[in-house]
Amino acid sequence: MEKRAFSTASREEVNIDLLVSEGAIPTDMYGVVLISTACGTINSNGLPYQPLNPDGSENEEYGSPLINGDGFILKFDLTTAGKVNLQTGLLKPPCYFADLATSTQTSPNNPYKDLAFKNTGLARLSMKLGSRNEINTAITPVKFKKDNEHRLLATFDAGRPFEFDPSTLKLITAIGENKIWHSGLPPLIDQPLAMILTTAHPVFDPDTDELFTVNFTKDNKLLLSATHIFDVFYNHDEQWIMTELKKIIAAVEHKSTADKYNAFYTFFKHTNLYKKIEGSSIIDRISKWFKHLWNEFYYKYISNVNAVMLLRWKGEKQLKEWTIVDEKGKPIPISYNMHQIGFSKDYIVLCDTNFKFTLDVMFNFPFQKEPIIDEFIRKLLGGAMNDYSMLYLIKRSDLTDDATQIKATSTRLPVETVHFSVNYQNPNNEVTIHTAHNCSACPAEWIRSYDKLKVKPNEPIDSQKLGLIAVGEMDIGKIGRCVIDAKTGTLIEPQTKFLYLTGEENGVISKAHTWGVGLYTYKDMISAEKNVDHITHIYWQSYGLNSGLLTDYIYNLYESDKRSRVFSADQMVEYTKKGALFVIQCIDTDSLTSVDYYTFAKDQVMWSLQFVPKNKTNPNIPDSKNGYILTTVITGVPYNEHELTYQCEVWIFDANELNKGPVCKLNHPQMSFGFTIHSAWVPETKVVSKPDYVLNVKEDYDFMIQKVKDAAIKTRIQQLFDTEVYPHFPS
Repeated sequence: MEKRAFSTASREEVNIDLLVSEGAIPTDMYGVVLISTACGTINSNGLPYQPLNPDGSENEEYGSPLINGDGFILKFDLTTAGKVNLQTGLLKPPCYFADLATSTQTSPNNPYKDLAFKNTGLARLSMKLGSRNEINTAITPVKFKKDNEHRLLATFDAGRPFEFDPSTLKLITAIGENKIWHSGLPPLIDQPLAMILTTAHPVFDPDTDELFTVNFTKDNKLLLSATHIFDVFYNHDEQWIMTELKKIIAAVEHKSTADKYNAFYTFFKHTNLYKKIEGSSIIDRISKWFKHLWNEFYYKYISNVNAVMLLRWKGEKQLKEWTIVDEKGKPIPISYNMHQIGFSKDYIVLCDTNFKFTLDVMFNFPFQKEPIIDEFIRKLLGGAMNDYSMLYLIKRSDLTDDATQIKATSTRLPVETVHFSVNYQNPNNEVTIHTAHNCSACPAEWIRSYDKLKVKPNEPIDSQKLGLIAVGEMDIGKIGRCVIDAKTGTLIEPQTKFLYLTGEENGVISKAHTWGVGLYTYKDMISAEKNVDHITHIYWQSYGLNSGLLTDYIYNLYESDKRSRVFSADQMVEYTKKGALFVIQCIDTDSLTSVDYYTFAKDQVMWSLQFVPKNKTNPNIPDSKNGYILTTVITGVPYNEHELTYQCEVWIFDANELNKGPVCKLNHPQMSFGFTIHSAWVPETKVVSKPDYVLNVKEDYDFMIQKVKDAAIKTRIQQLFDTEVYPHFPS
């Protein structure tokens, strides 16, 4: 048996029938489940990111967050009774081919290597070309009334959606021309591949034949909102700085004087600001450099503006745009992200979700040879997120074709939020939102090689966990039901409730819990054919507590007793020592209670979950539980006396009897995913007839290339696209 690392993932496209290892495949389920994942870069050719390149040089991508990678679709076809077929596909938008053509790993002598992309934290960037749209996060089904089949959109928080063919898993077209989307970067940065800040969860209303999404921009203050770096330097907090710098100096003391600060100088030179820095001491040099960075970034590169645009797509070339403002008519500031949006019959719900996309998660390892310097910079850049979230409710009747600016009603949720779903019916203008709360946690952070474990300070970081997101939590997660008076934005009591479960019994966490609330599913979730008037049962994943994932860095960010919290930082350390395993549970939303659950074993990691309906309903159980839950699982099995090997599996649960465990387990040697993210279910995946429009890729990107001001760079970029990108997209 070949040993497989925990996060191993292959980019090989396969079409295979999965093998049953336990139980039997239910014969009364149907349809197709599609799941998104990120699967490395064109350099890595999958996961994990290796420490060395094939030529023996250090790999700059090593330690990158796993979520930073090309979009890869897993399609589980359940349409043949007693069989589960897996088809996979790598999504290749135009920027993929620009990445391929500029890589020195795939083509060492290529003439465009100075345009190459690099992993920079949560993004993959080229300083001259712009940002990769990796479309790796979620899938949105769409079926307009004129369509004969379901259509699917691949989505990303930092790029416009792309439609792909459900049958072949090949891209069809981007949604909306480049020229209608607003770049999330300052306006003087003229790159042809703009970073589009949007939502990974656009929403489709089959009743009204409308898809809604967002496009937002931030000023530089908000772009840097999660960092305290400038406060440190402008407030002359030199004692802290000197303490950290002494650690760095001690670590490199054995080097010659010329080499001692080389990493810092390299950092300065990359910014073209080092020539302006004077002063003999290292503290003066660093302090002045960061002050110059702030002044140059904010004033020289004109700041973007705070703006939120709501976009409506009805399957046509043009999208309707409205600018959304608050009750006073002022722009809405988005501190972090708009990862999720939602809708009811009469309202659109927007959210500033607590999944940060700010400066502190936009760098990887600038100084691989000096990790202590990377750690220092991370401490300067890092900052905790708020312990609350802002919602904005928009009255759908205000969204007329002649309107351009719409006022929203603001609501402050008292707990930080990333994901939510909304009941379609909103009687008496009361909007009911079912929420997930990752309290005092940071799902945008990832394990880094220089991290230290809080609970096990003398143990090194497990190299197989490098790049994993959601690295430990500093309070217990919650599941919420928030009922909002849409006219006033106030939370209605006592209907608004929040549930947390420790799962503790006799000092051991063994029951249903909410430690690390993750993904979820329910019947007809994001259906392209049916809205759910009243969501009655939701199936939740909780990923538990793991002493190998709570780092000093996260502990220090979220230890404050000023945060709204259930358990103190010290209590969280003790709970983490106890540990909690992965759980899947069913929540009755009316009573907000856990009514059914299953606990996974040690070394079993459950990633995604998707409700699959039965083709014959059982009248003796609630309709919302008539089905199965398909999950993706990575299981550790003994490789030898001291090591595990990991295999990818699919587990299928009866949605009415989670406690009995999976009715079926499947695997296959060629099924290979490191982790999986959001999912969708559709009844069929026929070949899509040509949509009403398919963008002309050359026209779409030539428009952006013409905006590049440097004539020489513009010429080279045009050559790159003409020879390496456009041939893959014949008009």
